[in-house]
Amino acid sequence: MNASTPDRYTSLLDAVRVACDHVQNPAQYLGGEFNIIRKEPRGLRGRIALCYPDTYEVGTSHNGLQVLYAIVNQREDLAAERCFTPWHDMADRMRVDGLPLFTLENHLPVSGFDVLGITLQTELTISNVLETLDLAGIPLYGHERTDAHPIVIAGGHGAHSPEVVAEFIDVFLPGDGEETLPDLVAFIGDQRAAGVPREEILHAIARNHEFAYVSSMYTPEFDDDNGPFRGLTPRFDDVPARIKGASVFDFSSVAMVEEPVVPHARSVHDNISLEIMRGCTRGCRFCQAGMITRPMRYRTVEQLVETAEKAIAATGYDSITLTSLSSGDYPWIEELLAEMHTRFSPRNISVMLPSLRVTGELANLPGMVKNVRKSGLTFAPEVATDRLRAIINKDIKNADVLKSAEAAYLEGWTKIKLYYMIGIPGEMEEDLRAIVEFADELSKLRQKVTNKGRAQVNVTVSTFVPKAFVPFQWDGMMDRHTMREKQRWMRDLNRNKAVKLKFHDPDQSYLEGILSRGDRRLAPGIVEAHRRGARFDAWREKFHLQRWLDALESVGIDPDAYALRERDKDEALPWDHLDIGPSRDYLWEERERARKLIKTDYCVGKVCHVCGVPPSLCFAIKRDMGLLKTEKRRILEIDDDTGATVGLAGVDTAAAKTLSVPSPGPVRAPRRQPSSEPAE
Repeated sequence: MNASTPDRYTSLLDAVRVACDHVQNPAQYLGGEFNIIRKEPRGLRGRIALCYPDTYEVGTSHNGLQVLYAIVNQREDLAAERCFTPWHDMADRMRVDGLPLFTLENHLPVSGFDVLGITLQTELTISNVLETLDLAGIPLYGHERTDAHPIVIAGGHGAHSPEVVAEFIDVFLPGDGEETLPDLVAFIGDQRAAGVPREEILHAIARNHEFAYVSSMYTPEFDDDNGPFRGLTPRFDDVPARIKGASVFDFSSVAMVEEPVVPHARSVHDNISLEIMRGCTRGCRFCQAGMITRPMRYRTVEQLVETAEKAIAATGYDSITLTSLSSGDYPWIEELLAEMHTRFSPRNISVMLPSLRVTGELANLPGMVKNVRKSGLTFAPEVATDRLRAIINKDIKNADVLKSAEAAYLEGWTKIKLYYMIGIPGEMEEDLRAIVEFADELSKLRQKVTNKGRAQVNVTVSTFVPKAFVPFQWDGMMDRHTMREKQRWMRDLNRNKAVKLKFHDPDQSYLEGILSRGDRRLAPGIVEAHRRGARFDAWREKFHLQRWLDALESVGIDPDAYALRERDKDEALPWDHLDIGPSRDYLWEERERARKLIKTDYCVGKVCHVCGVPPSLCFAIKRDMGLLKTEKRRILEIDDDTGATVGLAGVDTAAAKTLSVPSPGPVRAPRRQPSSEPAE
């Protein structure tokens, strides 16, 4: 910025209004939305600027941001304000005017907060992380920051593969943030108020906060510029070699957002979002979210309905979205939908289910079909052949989709949206053909069962990108030429005008693959790409792969070595220092089972597969005489009188000997117990 940094408590609103005269959609920068929380900044114990590194339109709809915003602000001694990455026109104007990045609540400079908290949701927002730091006047590299700069922390799914941005982020918070973030903000605020030097604050966080990964406290090792990553070494003896991810054990105990911020400007989701459950143990071998969020945890029907009532009263929205990784796995989905229907249908408030498992559940739950908005129904089969289903461990059948769709058509649905994936290890031409042929069959099914027109079937086809903490984390991804050839072939094969195929951009998928496998050696290339204009890479019209390739080449980086190369079993991975989700041995075993076309059963209510998630954290919840209670007998046999663990149920005897089963302790256990997986 070309102006001196303003006082941390001086509002920049007047300067923002001047800049807004020269940009499109100025409402996104002016704040003042309904339900914002504005506090007097002076005298607070700690302040955090929460940033979603994308446009206001995208970021303001992110439920995780709304949750953290509400939870931090529940504490009287803390304050959370919001900021987003300005669009090109506003960013250019801010640089001309010397206007630093600001928050929307009080229009204060982000650089004056104790903490800048960044949501790392996808790899394609990494260039926006640099844009955000640059506009805030915060040095891009952590080692260049002084005591005057905020501590930059990051959470979200991207925090589970942190090394690619480790040079830019001071502290990562992998796992659930609801219980860890407020205390960390308070701690940092106390330390800064006491004048503790920045390096000492970071060392104290690494030493005392077990769910925080402080990247500067570790030294990476490599073979050479493009050779294998060899691991991390702690710089100090009091810094842990492995860092645990936080898990909110008692999900219902965490407050929900009852008064969400209602944006003035356009947003991608204009409704109330309720997270009905967290976690998934279906075990899809490509799915990072399902692996890192184990175990499954649920909210009560009563809590969800009452929160919906309060949120509607506070916002005026006329639709509610029930979110989770797989809403059909919610134990009381029929009861929840029936209650939602009773409460909200008379007021013309609709309920939407964006994520249904394909198990014929719509046919078996007619209430679900009747009570939700009929604009479109979404399924994620991922693949269309039994052989690939065995590879990815997806326990569905095409017949299940057809059964669900038939029930939906009879109840008035006219559109179906399907999500598929190509490029999965072991894929053949027949697997691609099956996607197109099944979409055609699904479209014609409506004509067959209703004597009306064909259904509109929109098929979104993504490209497999290997992610951290999944059985396919050792595999490479297919090259861009192959992606394009497969996409072209599928387009040519489709003859049904009611079937629309939409493919992810191969260039964007390739960059995602580079960054998802990256380590700290990519940092100079990322900085150079940003210097050349990279930002908003998730927006296809703003993305230019050649800019990235030129930037990486200029610093001697071979991108194929990151995206395409298959890893050996014993090769160190850039996320091995994080103790999150299933163990490394379990993931490798699942990879081997995939190659042998062996499925792994769904563990809830069946058998524990000893995946490495501590047994004390695994539980199923059931309804008994109208009361919600925790049932641990699926994995642990517990004495009803004493609460003591007396043995394992449903676990292979040989495998059970390797488990260390701690006492179940109290119901609310916000910290994860140590994993049975030894440190690498």
